[in-house]
Amino acid sequence: MCQTMDAEPETLKTSWSLVARLKNLADQDSWSEFDELYRPLILRVALKAGLRADEAQDVVQETMRTMTKHIQTFVADPARGSFRAWLLNLVRWRIADQLGRRLPHRAGAESPTKNTARTPTVERVPDLNGAEFEALCDEEWRQQVRELALKELQLKVKAEHYQIFHLLALEERSVEEVAGMVGRHRAQVYLIRHRVGKALKKIVAQVEKRLG
Repeated sequence: MCQTMDAEPETLKTSWSLVARLKNLADQDSWSEFDELYRPLILRVALKAGLRADEAQDVVQETMRTMTKHIQTFVADPARGSFRAWLLNLVRWRIADQLGRRLPHRAGAESPTKNTARTPTVERVPDLNGAEFEALCDEEWRQQVRELALKELQLKVKAEHYQIFHLLALEERSVEEVAGMVGRHRAQVYLIRHRVGKALKKIVAQVEKRLG
């Protein structure tokens, strides 16, 4: 059986509390928490937007610098928009900056010896002002939430139960196969998957609230 999950863990705090603490630039603990929560999201969005690894890392660093400059002007009020939307707008601008730096190097024609069958990276990036970029951000957001939720889940359920859920839901193995692997009846495996899945949904909601 899964452990009880009625009480919200102290670590699952709303992002509005974090944003308020970030306004104190000397609060290294809060900035470290922000870095842990959002750096993977920023990096993945930049990479999926077509940037090279070094360019994506620059986007992360420039976004952090921009954050320190403008966090004081951000109002932590859900009625005025989410923190995530505000942050991803900063990321959008930093990605545009990186793409803009490529342009002078593309003034001349490509060498005829190069493989022209591959579309140049700058032409494969999504429209930063269009729905494609918004969809990219939404996809990476869901992935970030899921990864964080799965980490939380491992702390909240028995190791065996997490293993069963992981084998079924993430590795997509059959119930029969998993039951044989862990020495459980099929009915028990079904029940564990249901309970752990329900726990994961609750954690996902908590993580979404924390990230804003």
